[in-house]
Amino acid sequence: MTTSFDGIKWFPRARIEKFGQGEVDFVRSLTGIADPDGDTLRRYVDPYEVIEVEGNLLTTVGLNRLTNLLIGAGAQALTATAIRLGVGDDTTAAAVTDSDLSTTTNQYYRVMDATYPLQANDVVTVKSTYSTGDANFAWNCWGIDVGTPTVASSGTVSALLFNRKVASLGTKVSGTWTLTTTITFS
Repeated sequence: MTTSFDGIKWFPRARIEKFGQGEVDFVRSLTGIADPDGDTLRRYVDPYEVIEVEGNLLTTVGLNRLTNLLIGAGAQALTATAIRLGVGDDTTAAAVTDSDLSTTTNQYYRVMDATYPLQANDVVTVKSTYSTGDANFAWNCWGIDVGTPTVASSGTVSALLFNRKVASLGTKVSGTWTLTTTITFS
């Protein structure tokens, strides 16, 4: 007799699109938008670099949030006003007990771009745009945090760090970078 186990697979992927300050200024002059988001920038210019990274560790509190939502236990859902994408400069290996992105001084959590998060079939997509003055440091890790509505962009984690990935994504010194994360469940 063969025993088989079915399980849910968690497959996160991050995509970073980097736009130089010249491109941002060009799009700003065309559109009149002071801080164009990544979708607007991409309509007019190509990013100078794109990095894709696979994988991400679901933290213990993130898993607890998912299971609470599954049984309707009153946990805050991952809504546009309650979640943020964060980046940090810490290179310490991710652990299920992580409660923050960075133990050093450089981390920044950015609110969702308009219309995010999105859900289609088995994929959840979250996206944040980091303008010229945001998160100018080495991006060595990223994750999603969940607070209570309404969250604001800042350097402090909200109520819980949902997930965390350590990967060298580059050093931002100016321009606008977008971070898009897709989580596929199967």
